[in-house]
Amino acid sequence: MRGGALLVTDRRAHPLDAQRILEALARHEVNFVLVGGMAAQTHGNTRMTNDVDVIPQPDPLNLARLAEALRALGARVLNTGHEDTEIDATMLPRATIWQLATPHGDIDVLHKAPGAAPYDQLRERALVITLDDLRIPVVGRDDLIRMKLARGRPVDRADVAALTDFEADSSRD
Repeated sequence: MRGGALLVTDRRAHPLDAQRILEALARHEVNFVLVGGMAAQTHGNTRMTNDVDVIPQPDPLNLARLAEALRALGARVLNTGHEDTEIDATMLPRATIWQLATPHGDIDVLHKAPGAAPYDQLRERALVITLDDLRIPVVGRDDLIRMKLARGRPVDRADVAALTDFEADSSRD
């Protein structure tokens, strides 16, 4: 299943409560970098997103904490053909991306995302933001753009355009 998981494209999930998901990750001391649409929002893009995308630190202890957090959130696997997969630390590294649904919205757990540097480099370059008492590492803008360009979907190209337009507008001030 490595890298070749069939992904769910039509999600009918609960409304996104990103703060609740991020609080669960923090409570379980999960090391991760926030990527995807929420990261694009952090860097100035105004588009909406329907899920929380994270790249976890890939060591086994962190993946065990992540699995605990996902179980505490009531997560279930959405990947086609793997809906009955039990969430634990051993299954997490077996796919490039796990799409999960929770009562608080969807979460995607990515490993080896297209265009992404290794976790340690992403974390080192991450922008750390504060949301209430949470400190959230958000992928750096340049890393995010590289990832979006590598993925190449229309939404990713639109994100890159918005992120680079935001930079151009900021430099004119």
